[in-house]
Formats: sequence, C-alpha cells, structure tokens
Amino acid sequence: MIRINCKEGVWFKFISYEFLTLSRIVFRVYQKYGIIPTVTSACDGKHMEGSLHPKGLAWDWRIWELSSPGQVWDEIRHEAQAIDRRYDIVFGDDKHLDHAHTEYDENKGR
Repeated sequence: MIRINCKEGVWFKFISYEFLTLSRIVFRVYQKYGIIPTVTSACDGKHMEGSLHPKGLAWDWRIWELSSPGQVWDEIRHEAQAIDRRYDIVFGDDKHLDHAHTEYDENKGR
C-alpha cells in the first residue's frame, strides 16, 4: 500500500498508470526519510501557457519536509527515467524552488 497526501483544493482529471507508477517511486523514496509525500497541485491552479497540468499530465510535490530535496528528487528522477524517459522531474530552477514539478510528456522523444 502507498499513501500520498493532497493539499486541500488539489483535484485530478484522472490518475494515469504513469502517475500511479511515479507516485509509487515518490512514496518509496520519501519513506526512507519517514515522510508521507504531498501533492500540492495537479489540474488545479494557474500554470504557465503550454503547461501539462490542465491536461492531467503534471503534478507538483511538497518538498519543505526534506532536509536534502535536491538529492531526493535526483533519486526520484533517476528511477522514473530508468522506467520511461518521458518522465520529466524539475526542481531547483527559478520556478521550482519551493516544490518539485513532475510531468509525463507523451510527446517527448517523438
């Protein structure tokens, strides 16, 4: 069993197999640190033009509980992309300092 928390107001159009798989990876890695992961945004909220959030193909995750979020999300990125290169994990750039952004880009590599 996995457990994923959701910030109040988060809503999903659907949960695809790809995000179920990613959620299992996130849960397993966070569990090493005794933390239950939290989705902070999915289809809800305002996102930049071209974002995959409105299509149900991007989720944001809380990172403030982690003492080394860069290390944790590098591990998650490595595991996810070993399964499928279409996973994109973004953390630490100008727009993603307070959360990790994950997406499944169906068009990547085509």
